[in-house]
Amino acid sequence: MNRAEKYLADKRAKERQELSEEECRKRDAAEALIKDVHFEMFPEEYDFMMDSTSDANARKKGQNPMSSEHTAKANARRKALGVPPLGSNGMPTDNSSWDIAREAALRRIR
Repeated sequence: MNRAEKYLADKRAKERQELSEEECRKRDAAEALIKDVHFEMFPEEYDFMMDSTSDANARKKGQNPMSSEHTAKANARRKALGVPPLGSNGMPTDNSSWDIAREAALRRIR
């Protein structure tokens, strides 16, 4: 665990100390739903998980190992949702997709 991850884990633990068990369960369920919605809406952001060694090396060099058709299709969908296109290496350039997923998950909860 690096320094930033340790800081975020400590911050999360402090926030949870002030919550009841029921509130913690609700928060955990909401976070899980957000992750599921993000995966449904933006599966291209998880493509790197199935990279071979050569694909991972290409991404490190700034090259996108995904096909141009797949990238174009993903970028068109991202544009329609108001999210910036994938970077030159096929990875997201910011976290705006998480904001969209969070809003969609909250609409599902209500």
